[in-house]
Amino acid sequence: MDLQGHAMNRTTISILSLALLFGAPVLAQDCNLDGLPDSQQVNVQGLTAQYFANRTWSGPPAAVRVDLGGAGSFELSNWSLPAGVPSDEFSVRWMGGLQFNQTAAFQFRISADDAYRLYLDGVLLGSSNGVVGNQIVPQTPITVTAGIHHFRIEFREDYGEAKIKVERKISTATTWSVIANTNFKAGVDANANNVLDLCDSGDCNSNFLPDAIDIAQDPSLDCNSNAILDTCETTANDCDQNGVPDTCEASALGLVGYYFGTNNFTGPVIAKRLDGSGPLGIDFNVTDGNNNAWIPSNVPTDNFSVRWGGALVVETSGYYDFQMQSDDLGSLFIDGVLLFSSNTGTEERGPFYLEAGRRLMSLTLREFGGDQRMRLRWRQSGTADWFPLPGTMYRPSYDGNGDGVADVCQSGDCNADGTPDGFELANGLATDCDADNLLDSCEVASGATDCNANGIPDSCESTSTGLFGRYFARLGSSNPADPYRPGQRLAVRRDARVAFADGAWLPQGIPTDNIIVIWTGSITTGPESGLWTFRTDSDDGARLTIDGATVIDGWLGNAGVRTGSITLQGNTTYDFKLELHEGNGGQQCFLDWSPPSSGGSAFSIVPTTAFRMATPDCNSNNIPDDCDIASGTLPDPGFGIPDPCASSACPADLDLDGLIGGGDLGILIANWGTSGGDIDGDGTSNGQDLGVMLSAWGPCP
Repeated sequence: MDLQGHAMNRTTISILSLALLFGAPVLAQDCNLDGLPDSQQVNVQGLTAQYFANRTWSGPPAAVRVDLGGAGSFELSNWSLPAGVPSDEFSVRWMGGLQFNQTAAFQFRISADDAYRLYLDGVLLGSSNGVVGNQIVPQTPITVTAGIHHFRIEFREDYGEAKIKVERKISTATTWSVIANTNFKAGVDANANNVLDLCDSGDCNSNFLPDAIDIAQDPSLDCNSNAILDTCETTANDCDQNGVPDTCEASALGLVGYYFGTNNFTGPVIAKRLDGSGPLGIDFNVTDGNNNAWIPSNVPTDNFSVRWGGALVVETSGYYDFQMQSDDLGSLFIDGVLLFSSNTGTEERGPFYLEAGRRLMSLTLREFGGDQRMRLRWRQSGTADWFPLPGTMYRPSYDGNGDGVADVCQSGDCNADGTPDGFELANGLATDCDADNLLDSCEVASGATDCNANGIPDSCESTSTGLFGRYFARLGSSNPADPYRPGQRLAVRRDARVAFADGAWLPQGIPTDNIIVIWTGSITTGPESGLWTFRTDSDDGARLTIDGATVIDGWLGNAGVRTGSITLQGNTTYDFKLELHEGNGGQQCFLDWSPPSSGGSAFSIVPTTAFRMATPDCNSNNIPDDCDIASGTLPDPGFGIPDPCASSACPADLDLDGLIGGGDLGILIANWGTSGGDIDGDGTSNGQDLGVMLSAWGPCP
């Protein structure tokens, strides 16, 4: 295909992407789909204004028109708004061309109530998140050639007065001039062919700048020099669609950032770029008033999320500590394992043992409001100083087998979590019970029967690796020895292993406080027989039970690290249960183990391959209890154990409410001397039954 063909393709991509962005129909007279006919923009004075009935420039515009078309200058105060735009809590994007009559070094001065962002030829010159007066941007004058340049300013109105003034001057001048309306064009047609530049070369990345200018300003955006932005390459040239063409990946540095317009990684990716390729790596640190300058232009300032993915190149095997500064919630994953999270502050965790080589890496940030920060540092454990992970340690894709092809291109990523399906299966992070090379969770999403909605087809639950996690509301209890009990079940899920830090790991919609999590299944030991030591690092209390024996009991405690030991045979499978209760504050739970030969001195996270997720089936009908409850086959007292099974699982629970308490005692006394309240199976309700009841007082297990 020749360059003209490429240009046509880019124009088509631009039209489709803008149509999706704004929901506008494809009109022949509106080639860039910004909401105005081309005839109202080419050689027309003013700026194209897109007004939004929200403060985030999101969704379709409520109105589109040309502003600044008459006499006057860019000094607006409580101006007349289009119909459908509220007087408060709105945003507007002005864009078009700005004429410069000479080549010189220029600066702008902005006064705004409230926030603004100013771009010239796609470059962010300055911004403010609130009221600002006479702010000079950029601090160092920028040289601009004579002629018309792409100009964009975004304004956000919160409450009260709405005003904005835009001035400019040559750096050597002593006075400022408000930019006259006659200097603006509603659409840029630099080559005077009566076609908007955006339509000539396209805008495939939807950044409101012609692709040709993007490439001219930064040739690295087209690494293979084919006149197509790397982020817009087809799958034929970029098989994993990470924005780095396949022919360039071997030499590319950095991690690929996938940006979402929501704070929970839902919805489409609205921006994609290569980040962290410099000497400081991922270092988006707030150091001045322009705290959001690093965010892609079409990503909202607040309530967005970003996932950086690729590979971390570890030169030397050993133990390392990591430091993360984030605002708001940041998380670090290595080889699919969540190492730790940080929430609006600095978090330091380690040591973590890393093998030399390329490690699958994912770094995430969820931004809710205020500052926007993500900074990652590391050090060898035992040393004092922290160092940045430079771009030379990052690669934009993970190639675990070293064949020169990104693993995700070979095995796919059907659940779109950024981890190749083959890697998830090889490391026990996902299951494929029918061995068809499709993740079970993806089969469920495609319609496979999963009656309890835990992501595993019903036919495979007993053999799947991982643990069955049940998430409950946390209720109080009158029993001081066991003051917490599970209430309403909120979610169920297969959890590959127990290595969770802060609230990012919780199922969507689960509160971060006042919850209980119960993981059940089985655990298989390694080859050694002897005293196995287990360690929990939890916030708040945790309780570990193996083969019916309590190994760690930190149920009454707050956040902390606790250990316990139990004698187990090698290569043997045992029943397993781990309980976590979370009150307030952080949300964390890690489960490590240490084999007999280490004497409890060397711990590692219990791997997924050690677990099997046998879901509870108390009546042995080959249907999980959750499904019996959901279908109404078995009634549920509210804590996930059906009534007909409560007596066997908890024989002293005579009223089948999941709690051994006063109600059960009343039943026992009322049936004293008869078989009606018999607990121990001797046929008579007596003192022995009372002893059993008192010893089990509190919530059923």
